[in-house]
Amino acid sequence: MKKTTKIIGTVLSVVMGASTLAFFGCAPSTAKATTVMNLSVNPEVEFVLDTNDRIISVNAINEEGNLIISAEEFKNIEGKKAEEGAKIFLSVAVDTGFIVEGRVSDGENEVEIEVSGDKAKEIYDKVKVKAEEFFTAENITAKIDEFEAISKEKLEELLQEVKPYLTEAEIKAKEYKEIVRELAEERKETAKMYSQEVKEAYYEAKAFALEQAELETLKGKLSELGKQAVTITNDAYVALVEQLENTRYDLLVKEDGIYQKALTAFYKAKADYVNYRNYVAGLEESEATTAILERLDSLKSIVDSAETALLNAKESANNTIDGIKESLTKAHNTVISAIETFSVKASDYLTEISAAKKDAIEKFTADFENEYKEINARIIQRQEELRKEFTKEVE
Repeated sequence: MKKTTKIIGTVLSVVMGASTLAFFGCAPSTAKATTVMNLSVNPEVEFVLDTNDRIISVNAINEEGNLIISAEEFKNIEGKKAEEGAKIFLSVAVDTGFIVEGRVSDGENEVEIEVSGDKAKEIYDKVKVKAEEFFTAENITAKIDEFEAISKEKLEELLQEVKPYLTEAEIKAKEYKEIVRELAEERKETAKMYSQEVKEAYYEAKAFALEQAELETLKGKLSELGKQAVTITNDAYVALVEQLENTRYDLLVKEDGIYQKALTAFYKAKADYVNYRNYVAGLEESEATTAILERLDSLKSIVDSAETALLNAKESANNTIDGIKESLTKAHNTVISAIETFSVKASDYLTEISAAKKDAIEKFTADFENEYKEINARIIQRQEELRKEFTKEVE
């Protein structure tokens, strides 16, 4: 059974290792990250911007967002101004049918723009102008929602998702700029992962690598007798980490797992609906017969059912995963307690633990570049195939 750690380590090795320049070119440094901007028309995408409002990274916030950012148009988006990135996002959303061309019903073609930081309203205004110019040129009817700022609390939640090993207190203590910079660093690492589940598995696997580095450092401070005493509890902890990663991979990441199969069914239903909805939108009102509208409603019902099945699959998988996590937390606490029995505490070895964590990440990313190429190609191919489904002509 292939472990999630191997898949995620593969991705991280390329993004953080020798191939970083091939992926990101001369994109701005994350040290200059100052702003987070979200764009949504249901596909939702997050842009991290630098001090000059240029794009540092782009990440999908939901699965439909992956269909958008895996498109060819996004390959060289880093370094472009925020408003140019927004235009590319909207253009791909039109091409894939998420933005309707023709008659628009209530709730369709609503664009939400959220921005963080001191320049939030200024950036919003520029993006709104560019979006309005785009829609006018394309003769598309759309509504741009009123300005909404991304709060520091929301950014804290995002940082907690990508750095699950940080405590709530540690995150709360961070300044706004520090949060955005750290979020940008993590987003750069996952920018070329076009699966939400792979991203989540990556963040979790990275957290365990860091956690295990700390435990190994503390174990190294024990006497031989102490090491022998801790071995059983530590082995139980390591076994649970592996079980968790394998289970996450099998249920949520693997192509024939329950979640990915449900996701494929959802995409197929959504594509059929979107294509037919756009066909109906291109008809004159008098041509939209009762039969046509009833078919549109039927396709929408199929989408809703597929989405419910997808959510149920995710819930079922997460229930299993959460059960293992609960056992894992207890196992970790047992190891720590066993170590502390021998008067060895993490607070006494912070410098060594920090160095060990750095080494752990380097090891975590070391050997998987070749395998990543194959995995990445498969993911990109899947997204290309899905986009074709979303652009089929209705006969």
